[in-house]
Parts: sequence; structure tokens; C-alpha cells
Amino acid sequence: MDCPAFDWRGYVLGELPAAEAAECERHCGICEKCRLELGRWQTTLQAVQSLPQVEPPRRIVFVSEQGLPEPWWRRMWKAGPQWGFASAAMLSLAILAHGYLARPMAATAPAPQPGIEARIQAAAEHEVERRLQAELRPVLAAMERQSAEREKLDVARSEQRMDDKREADLKAVRYALETYERRLNFALLSASRRSGGD
Repeated sequence: MDCPAFDWRGYVLGELPAAEAAECERHCGICEKCRLELGRWQTTLQAVQSLPQVEPPRRIVFVSEQGLPEPWWRRMWKAGPQWGFASAAMLSLAILAHGYLARPMAATAPAPQPGIEARIQAAAEHEVERRLQAELRPVLAAMERQSAEREKLDVARSEQRMDDKREADLKAVRYALETYERRLNFALLSASRRSGGD
């Protein structure tokens, strides 16, 4: 026997009119299948009602937004200029510390051979310059790229403004010409009528 379609959800939630609710109760008394269906609805409602009340979040972060933290390896990769600056600063501090701490020992140390100190100083300066250039070159290249992109944007904006102004000027000229043409036609028509023409 096919059971008529009853709104069990509405019955469980108490949304049905009294006549329909009475019909559902009468049918459940004789139909085992519908009684099981009603039991499932009641169990689901009890499970939902037993859940704790939680206030929804004020703002939902979507995957497309930058709300999730970046992986550590991507943050390290982006920190290249900072690492370069830090290593150059550390090298400078090490050279300064070496120069400061080595000064008192120079009195007790044997006199260096002539020219060795100058060669060491020149080699250290050359190494510092080489490392600074190697670290600063990518930073300067990135700054030049950003500057070039800003210049392109500024040129595009100024060209757009000029195009908009040119278009507005053309519209004003067209309007002035049409107005002048209408006045001229009106003057010709008036003159023609006064002179007795058609």
C-alpha cells in the first residue's frame, strides 16, 4: 500500500495546521513505515536541539582572501632583501669589531711584513664591496621595476585624461556647430519668408 505524502518535517516542528497534524497522527498509528520516518525526523530534531548555541563569527574568511598565514618557506623566499641587508650589516659589524679588538694586540704582535696589511685591507674592502653589490643589485632592480610600473601607470592615466578631455572638447565643438547651423537655418528661413520666398 502506498502511503500518502505527509510533511513529517512540518509535523515535527509543529508547523502543520491541526487537521493535518491529526491526519498524520492517525496515519502513524496504522503505518509502520511512516512511524519509522517520523522517528527519524524526531531524532534529527533532538540532535540539532542538543547542539550548543554558538554565536556566528563576525567575519568569515574565504580561501581567496589573504586571511590564511603563508607557509614558512614562502615567507623566507620573500625575505631575500631583508636577509641581504642583515648579512651586509653583520659583515660590517664583524669588520668593525675585528678592527677595534685587534688594535691592542698590535703592540704585542710581531710587526707585520710591509704591504701585507694594505693587501688584507684592500681584499677586505673588495669583498665587502662585492657582497654589497651582490645583495643590493636585486633590491635596486626591484625598485627600478616598481618605478617603471608606476611611470607606466601615470602615463596611461594622463593619456586617459587627455582622451577624455579631447572627447569632451569634440562634443562641445559639435554642439556649438549644430547650434550655429540651426540658427543659420532659422535666419535663412526667416529672411526667405520676409522676402516672400517659399
